Parts: sequence; C-alpha cells; structure tokens
Amino acid sequence: MKKVKRIPMVLSIVITAILASLHPANSTLAETHTYDGKSPYYNHCADSAVTKDKVWIDSVSYVELKYSTLCKTVWAKVILTRNATSNYEADARIVRSTDGKAYTCDSSGGNGAVNKGQTSCYTAMVMITIPENHKLKGNTPLPTVMPYNQKETIWY
Repeated sequence: MKKVKRIPMVLSIVITAILASLHPANSTLAETHTYDGKSPYYNHCADSAVTKDKVWIDSVSYVELKYSTLCKTVWAKVILTRNATSNYEADARIVRSTDGKAYTCDSSGGNGAVNKGQTSCYTAMVMITIPENHKLKGNTPLPTVMPYNQKETIWY
C-alpha cells in the first residue's frame, strides 16, 4: 500500500504527476484509434468484457483491468463492496504505455468518480491493436482519508 501525503492540489493533478513520472509521453505523439475515449458500452464493447486482472486496494475496494474481445479495448473499473459514504470516494485511471494516453472515470466516456451512495465507476476505453505490443495499467486512489491508498493492476 502506497502512502501519499495530502498536497493542496486537485487529486487528478497529483495522480497525473505520479503517472507522468512513470510513463513519460509526448502528447503530440499520442495515438488516435476509433474507440479511444469512448464508453465501454459504446458499440456493445462491454458485452465481450473479460477481467484481465483484479487487485484489492483495501478491505472494501478493488480495481479491475477489463478487456473487450470484440472491440480490442481496455478500461479500468473500481468497485466498492459497500456504498460510498462521501463524494469522490474512489476513481480509476487507465494508461496506454505506448503513447501515455490516459483516462479516468471523470473523463468523457467514463461514468464519473464514485460518489456518495454509489459502488463503482469505469474509465473510458483505450484501444489496443496488438496486445503483445501494448501495455496498459489501471490504478485507483481513495482520497477520502489522507494519506490515501493506491494500487495498480498488471500491464496488458
């Protein structure tokens, strides 16, 4: 479990800074594919979803790396085993390592961070053309209690 101290910035900026240091990318080199940034429910991509990895964040939440065999896309999904007790209790992020393209639950195509009363959220999709040559990672912070927890799935 990684402990991160509270920094007076927007959480997404902190996460972006952490991931940018791990996966440097030049946005001018970003790939653009048909399904990038789309909802997993676009063109029924979620109908063929398989879970490639599942990592527990803490005793009540975990993150999954989802893959659509139909659309050849991946996305991250965070799930709480209970209803969220506050707004923005959890979020997920998916990153394509080849170009650094990344989406969170709050990105267009995602369904928004986990807010009070909710139990999950998913990110927009990133398309992969040859799974063996692309790696993707999902991670999830739980910012309700600082320092917060962060876990990452395998690369796929």
